[in-house]
Amino acid sequence: MTSTPRIFFWGARALYLGPAFGLSPHRNAVAVLCVGVDGSFEVATDPRDPTKDYVAYRSLFIPANTLHHLRVDGVSMGFLYVDPLSDDCRSLATGLRDEARLISMLAALAEGGMSPERGHEALDSILRRGRRSPVDPRIVETLRTIRQAPGDAHDLASIAAAAGLSPSRFLHVFKQTAGLPFRRYKIWARMGSAVQAMASGRSLTDAALDAGFGSSAHFSTAFREMFGLAPSQLAKRRFDVITPARGHASSG
Repeated sequence: MTSTPRIFFWGARALYLGPAFGLSPHRNAVAVLCVGVDGSFEVATDPRDPTKDYVAYRSLFIPANTLHHLRVDGVSMGFLYVDPLSDDCRSLATGLRDEARLISMLAALAEGGMSPERGHEALDSILRRGRRSPVDPRIVETLRTIRQAPGDAHDLASIAAAAGLSPSRFLHVFKQTAGLPFRRYKIWARMGSAVQAMASGRSLTDAALDAGFGSSAHFSTAFREMFGLAPSQLAKRRFDVITPARGHASSG
């Protein structure tokens, strides 16, 4: 497996592949599916008390705002972050039904044996379980617009008018097509843009402002809530970022 961590931003999905960060007990504002790519990891039965037992898992779904503590000993991990308001979250909350296929896909993706596009298709198939989301070309164009300029305001009235829909109808159709609310998607797009800018060598402040965050403090708070660590901790590492709209960037 590649030694350089990789972060994929696919719409409202973010996937980290690499070594665990060794975090203390924490909560994430989003839900996370933890996967041991090449072995098992352990989860504390009581994250407030490190002397309590740990249970081994190969994969575990952790709902948003759930205190947890992982113990990882040399195992490469996959952390799939999904929005708590998304269809992905509801699907994972009912159980991962194809663990072996997911592990195989993550291993191939980490080793470079699968393209990001193929990886996302495989992940979509696993999470959707054969269901197809409705595709509205007006919303597909909206998604492209947001990804191309995540730092823009993209206010509801203007973006709905561009799609030829009333604001209320737009919100409904967007949720059906994208799998999560419009406002939440904008946050994910900005987060992906900021992280990619950091990987390209931009300062935390410049990355945050260019992505549409009001300040570096705003970005840092949102990042910590989403991923459980400060962006400055990530910036100290070499990592690769892949997003659908802007391709590939590397840090370090």
